[in-house]
Amino acid sequence: MSKKPVWIDTDAGVDDAVALLTAVYLEREGLLEIRGVSAVCGNAKLERTFENARNVLCLAGREEIPVFPGAGKPLLVELSTAAYVHGEDGLGGAVIPPSPAGRESMPAWDALYRSARECAGELELILLGPETNAAIALRKYPDLPKYLKRILIMGGAEVGGNKTPAAEYNIWADPHGAQTVFKSGIPVIMCGLDVTMQAQLLPEELQEIESYDSRGCRLFKESTGSAIELYRQSGLEGFFAHDACPVLYAAYPEMFQGEPSGVFVETRGSITRGKTVCDRITDIKFGVRNAIVVHGVDRDWFSRVILAALKAV
Repeated sequence: MSKKPVWIDTDAGVDDAVALLTAVYLEREGLLEIRGVSAVCGNAKLERTFENARNVLCLAGREEIPVFPGAGKPLLVELSTAAYVHGEDGLGGAVIPPSPAGRESMPAWDALYRSARECAGELELILLGPETNAAIALRKYPDLPKYLKRILIMGGAEVGGNKTPAAEYNIWADPHGAQTVFKSGIPVIMCGLDVTMQAQLLPEELQEIESYDSRGCRLFKESTGSAIELYRQSGLEGFFAHDACPVLYAAYPEMFQGEPSGVFVETRGSITRGKTVCDRITDIKFGVRNAIVVHGVDRDWFSRVILAALKAV
């Protein structure tokens, strides 16, 4: 079985780091081929997310994977980071060695387009943060859709939100960028809160991670404390590895449950900004099925793979 070529776009925060380590693990398992990584503002400012992505890949022994700088602000709204979850540095205060790799200067959208053409329509784009870089690429290169096989996103929710009662953070942070992606004509796999809130590492699994001294487990322990405390204050146990969901879906779609849906983004509402409006369970249909809305995952399997990925680094 040939590896699936993927491009990962990330606002490299705490769960993004887990997702990147998982992607490297899946690459070593022969399932994915990471063609490139791009950084976008979101969880933290671009200068931090760019360095975080580089440094996490170096920690994983894959500093040769190029990381390209992307957008430092959303398309039309003001930047609002998630420092209250990820810290100002994006990694919860964890300190990891700086990558010795040279810094790429090509903009993310140009690098993505180049890679998509090289892959001749087989490249899968995984979006772990706000979708600004992808939107800029789609606007700059109108023919990009024919070179991307599908887009897998961590973002949105059929029901509820975590930034507001209506919206998940990644979509809320740049609703216009997200709308560009959903209207692109490229098949979308939406791993929103409906499934990512099932991607839970339980307290006993966190204790197991703490018992190992791999670089990946140490990074997890040092970066996730604030996020775990926030979950605890909200009445939730453990840690939720949101961003690992689309990465694992790319390799193991059979381990997830989802259904076709029409999905579009509210860009004008004041209290509904960033709402992903899904017609999967409604009587009034959009007339198009532009996405698979993922709403289930085998949690036990998911946690085992995450633990294996953290131990492998």
